[in-house]
Amino acid sequence: MTDEVKQRKAEHVQVALAHDISAPQAASWADVRLVHQALPEVDLEGIDTSTVYLGKTLRYPIFISSLTGGHPDVAIINERLASIAQDYGLAMGVGSQRAALVTPDLAATYGVARAKAPDAFLIANVGAPQLIGQRGKPAFTLDDARAAVRMIGANALAIHLNYLQEAAQPEGDRKAKGVLARMRAIAEHVGVPVIAKETGAGVSFEQATKLVAHGVAAIDVGGAGGSSMAAMEAQRARERGDQRAGAIGALYRDWGIPTPIAVVETNAAAPDLPITATGGVRSGLDAARALALGATLIGMGFPFLKAATESESSVREFLEQFLAELRVAMQLTGAASVEALRRVPVVVTGATREWLELRGFERTLRMMARRGADGMDDAFGREERA
Repeated sequence: MTDEVKQRKAEHVQVALAHDISAPQAASWADVRLVHQALPEVDLEGIDTSTVYLGKTLRYPIFISSLTGGHPDVAIINERLASIAQDYGLAMGVGSQRAALVTPDLAATYGVARAKAPDAFLIANVGAPQLIGQRGKPAFTLDDARAAVRMIGANALAIHLNYLQEAAQPEGDRKAKGVLARMRAIAEHVGVPVIAKETGAGVSFEQATKLVAHGVAAIDVGGAGGSSMAAMEAQRARERGDQRAGAIGALYRDWGIPTPIAVVETNAAAPDLPITATGGVRSGLDAARALALGATLIGMGFPFLKAATESESSVREFLEQFLAELRVAMQLTGAASVEALRRVPVVVTGATREWLELRGFERTLRMMARRGADGMDDAFGREERA
């Protein structure tokens, strides 16, 4: 299994860069409309982009999503991304640490993150399916979870929920019964906050409610609309001649809850928990929309991966453009801070609105649209009298 896991890490990066693995359904960020303020009374250069996440102040509400590690060829990616996380004060995750837990010699491919980012908020990463025994493979223990945290000097531990990916993976771990209880045990004893992290299929109100009840400290909704892990595994399966797994990956390529919807549903279920909006965020305007819907952080994977495979300067160029776009959105909505951005009026339209109305979130939609609308009822009254 050691060589299998190690090889899979390299293949994931290769497939992501060489093939189109985007989800057919868009994240539908265009359905989220921020209300323009003609007189914003906010200076662009005076905008405060900092945010607090699990007790740590970050300079920007950006999370470099859990990407890779576990193979010598990908260590440079974590090194470049960690340098950016350190310089910009971002949160950063590493990929699943299963490879290094099985083969300790690979720990350096993850540990480089802390070496290059001594002050950054780093998030360790283990898989939910591996918390229970799978086809003769022993379950990860609490000691394994603690080892993953120590490996990178992590501030938190993400437990990634990737059952869609496992279903399409030729060598996937498909047992799921009992995982929630194991997550609770780890959350209670691992010693750092535990983050439940979906990987492309989103989190619903019902699932967020269960996660909160089982002790998670934050949720990364990992919604549909960005890269599709099912599409990635379909490509790997086809290359291996596994037609059944390949067909499953292709069929479920567009499965899941789009990210904006997942943010609203999760925020309704867990209004006091930090929420990371990952999935299909491709611009600073998308980021502003997610923050206005209730997200605490914006997670991105593929854009950072693509830039990091080129050079560290490419990552900086991408991030600087992204942050410039975010600041403009904040100014045009009159939001002088990230906290203020979460209180600006938002109008949700299209398929996103249809979904949320059918799911019973009409009141939430009305409240978001009428934020800050003092005096609007009087204005309506004057118009009717006229």
